[in-house]
Amino acid sequence: MVEAVFTEEDRENLRILREELPKIRLLLEELMETLEVLGDEELMESVKASEEDIREGRLIDFERLLKELDLNEQEV
Repeated sequence: MVEAVFTEEDRENLRILREELPKIRLLLEELMETLEVLGDEELMESVKASEEDIREGRLIDFERLLKELDLNEQEV
């Protein structure tokens, strides 16, 4: 059996790694999701069209939508 000898620096690096792994995992998941979105041509066209709608002022806010539909927030 092999016995490992860790220095204080090794222990500190392992502690930091243990603490940071969940953050790294989350970042990798977010990166993969971003790459999936960027790789979906149909979705990207939709995003571009939505951005154009925003620039051109073709959107209404939630309160105005409720008013136009004659609804209040409790009904939604």
